Amino acid sequence: MPFASWSAYEAVAVTRAHRIEGKLRLPPETATAAYLNLENKAFLPLEDVRVFPGSYRRQGEAILEAGFLAVAKRQLLWIAGGKPMRPPAGIVVRRRAAVFFSDHVLVGEVETLKSLDLAAFFSRAGAFATLFSAGVYPLPGFGEGRAPEARFDFLTVHLGGIEGVLELERADAHPRWGGLY
Repeated sequence: MPFASWSAYEAVAVTRAHRIEGKLRLPPETATAAYLNLENKAFLPLEDVRVFPGSYRRQGEAILEAGFLAVAKRQLLWIAGGKPMRPPAGIVVRRRAAVFFSDHVLVGEVETLKSLDLAAFFSRAGAFATLFSAGVYPLPGFGEGRAPEARFDFLTVHLGGIEGVLELERADAHPRWGGLY
């Protein structure tokens, strides 16, 4: 199927150094994580892009605007946009997790098979996984009583770019990070 006939979605791709806003095209019925987990695809193609300095926060003016940009998948931290990847209905449970990077934390829910705990899910997951009902929190400053800087229905997270993941047992649970709540 020709690339131009794929479905287009507004997207934000985050790397350690840049926030890239543009349009993501996916083949019909293909989730963002499933597309990114294809081993023969080294790049994420984005159209009508604007690149901003500063990782997940949009900082200042765009430093680059282009009709097309191929982003190296190995550089991605996470992507907002596209379609979520879901296991078959009826055999899943949502587990709350905190996924942390050097300067921010993503808190949300991972859909896993009922038979898998979070450790088993992450040990078997592909390079990219879907995090639902996700909030983005700065580090330091993540914890109880803090509102997220941004919320998303779902994010596609590059597991190779994270520093760690914690399972949060309750909807209101927040671990202590170096004395911070």
